[in-house]
Amino acid sequence: MAFVPAPNIIMCEFRYLQDGQRTENRVMIDNLAAVDAAALEAVAVAAWDWWDGTYSPFISNVVTLREIVTTDLSEQNGDQFTYAPDTTTTGENTGGAMPNEVTLCLSLRSGARGRSARGRWFLAGLPREALATTNAVSSAYADDSSGALQDFVDAIDALAKKVVIVSYRTNNAPRVGGPVYFVVSSVVVTDNIVDSQRKRKPGVGS
Repeated sequence: MAFVPAPNIIMCEFRYLQDGQRTENRVMIDNLAAVDAAALEAVAVAAWDWWDGTYSPFISNVVTLREIVTTDLSEQNGDQFTYAPDTTTTGENTGGAMPNEVTLCLSLRSGARGRSARGRWFLAGLPREALATTNAVSSAYADDSSGALQDFVDAIDALAKKVVIVSYRTNNAPRVGGPVYFVVSSVVVTDNIVDSQRKRKPGVGS
């Protein structure tokens, strides 16, 4: 698909090394103003600090956060910032990990309904002890991990920015006038059944 500008939007990528495989999560953030170098750096630092201080206890230690990359999506050749401190950070759970492709889906919800107004975060580094049964995580883990991701939404809000869902298409066609943004207001787990991300298997993805 040809590049479509998303004014004021910062793409924030969490880039990992997961048991030797490069994986990632990404979210979109509305800067609520034109994106500049200071905004890119502020988001990257806040994202790293959140992952290291709040989120990492729910992630297996086979996952290392390599870097945070923030990109201005306002134009095709928008600025980019990479935050990679000298000391990397890993997940804190030492109880063993599920295979790379086994994950839990956290749902990013806005005040609107429909697929265009919702996003998904597929957890990287699901600990074995998170499972209550062969195919489902415990309710406690579901609550704790979604609560941790909600803390990221709140941390971005504290920067006077918003985590958003950027919708480029509707009814199988590009949106007239450009993309529409839906502000994320909550994070939920719709069911505790584990999901699959095949591209995270060793040797499959990037």
